[in-house]
Amino acid sequence: MRSFLLLGFLVILNTANGVHLELHGKTGISRSKLQRRTSISGLESTVEDDQNIQYMTNITLNGQLLGVLIDTGSSDLFVTSQVPGAVDEHYQAEIGYASGGAAGEVLSATMEFAGYQIDAQYFIFANSTDGFTQSVDGLVGLGPYTGSVIRFIGGTAAADPPLDRIFRSNDTISNFVAILLDRSDDPDEPYPGDLAIGEVLTEYEDIQTQPQHPVTSVMVPGNQHWMTLLDENGIIGPDGKPITIKTQVTDTPYPNNATVVFDTGFTFPQVSSHVAEALYGNVPGASLTNIAGLGEIWALPCDQELNATFLFAGIKFPIHPLDLNFDMGENQCVGAFQPFSYDDTEDGVVMYDMVLGMAFLRNAYLLIDFGSFVDGAPPGTNAPYIQLLPITNAVNASADFARVRLANGSNVDDLASLASHSSTTSTSTTTTTTTTSNARLSPWVIGIIFGAVISVFLLGICVYYCCRRRRLQRVSSTQATWVPYAPQSYRPLYDPSPQGAYDMHLAPNANPVHVPEYRSAWDAHY
Repeated sequence: MRSFLLLGFLVILNTANGVHLELHGKTGISRSKLQRRTSISGLESTVEDDQNIQYMTNITLNGQLLGVLIDTGSSDLFVTSQVPGAVDEHYQAEIGYASGGAAGEVLSATMEFAGYQIDAQYFIFANSTDGFTQSVDGLVGLGPYTGSVIRFIGGTAAADPPLDRIFRSNDTISNFVAILLDRSDDPDEPYPGDLAIGEVLTEYEDIQTQPQHPVTSVMVPGNQHWMTLLDENGIIGPDGKPITIKTQVTDTPYPNNATVVFDTGFTFPQVSSHVAEALYGNVPGASLTNIAGLGEIWALPCDQELNATFLFAGIKFPIHPLDLNFDMGENQCVGAFQPFSYDDTEDGVVMYDMVLGMAFLRNAYLLIDFGSFVDGAPPGTNAPYIQLLPITNAVNASADFARVRLANGSNVDDLASLASHSSTTSTSTTTTTTTTSNARLSPWVIGIIFGAVISVFLLGICVYYCCRRRRLQRVSSTQATWVPYAPQSYRPLYDPSPQGAYDMHLAPNANPVHVPEYRSAWDAHY
């Protein structure tokens, strides 16, 4: 089996305003089994993320240009290259990962990031790493400072992560970061995106009018992530019905709401086993399997289109079918929302139910307001919150899926058979009979039949236009309605979503933004 390519994003500083990072696709990076550290004392979650699509930015340390991964799921900066003139801070730190991690001396240097200069920024010079290739110079964490190993061991605000240093040193900038994981049909720019500090993209400015989702707090500060609550039963499955969800989070006051983490470091969102089964278990030909290096996951027919919607504060976020049915290449596709059981940590505490990574974030513009989570925030500072803006047009997404997967050799008749076994039998029989009859007809009979077909076709056009003119002259109007598909049925590829289906995904003030045509990172290569 071909392993996933690990994609990176290269950031170019926008010198005009100093806060926008224009993301560009970069392929060929690989990393193995990155595992999230869930506490500064060394406890680790058992979530593995073997086959990641990662994102990169350029930073400088003492003038040396470095390409580092951007990760909202961690809070530390480490680099693997020597930095000339770096100052030794006389202590060591280690960040734990599944296949090792990053460990080394803590140094400080002048950092340039997103147009800001940070004097004496602490970082780990990781002379010992596992799971990172030479094409990656390190990683910059964008998580809360309470999760920083460097800050915890250093015991001083001078050891804060870069974003905290920026927010504390500049009172004029809003304490938020906005992240877009975009998509494009441009072969020279297939994976664009944007990361902005204190600003949002003009075409996505409606995100600032969206509901503010409070960041939920955990009992152990070192385990804090950018996390919030999903609506009660807040996932609509492929059958059009809400999926019943009960949280596993310890002592939560919201037992009917799943706690979800937004993490750019994950390709495959991690969900509970019963959620994954509700998404994929009724797909004809689907099977729960174990793939080496990836773990337990649902294997799917590549030509099976699926629909699902997430709900936050009543606003619906349609998930692109190419993000639900993920093409690994070599005619192997998997359900990107991967089943996983979040086991208790050593102190018996479960902190979240899901990790929503790239396959979700490609469908939402994400804004994280640090608020009082900035180290040293004065009293009265607003609590941290998250805002989300839906950016996937369900109608266009359905057409994208049909174009991409049908173009790769799928058969329309085979796709129709997924919706109904009985209709498959009828279609197959009819096709066989017609083919056999044509083989026995003489050429002059075929000519007569062809002429009759053309005549009927022309007559049909005339009738159509007459009816259309009469319809347009009517004074009364009709309203389009969407008749949902029957439960447990799966809409075939060639049958696009009706406009009503898209409208029903939108709350009155959701204001989803139209985006360019979509191509999955993997579909683009096959």
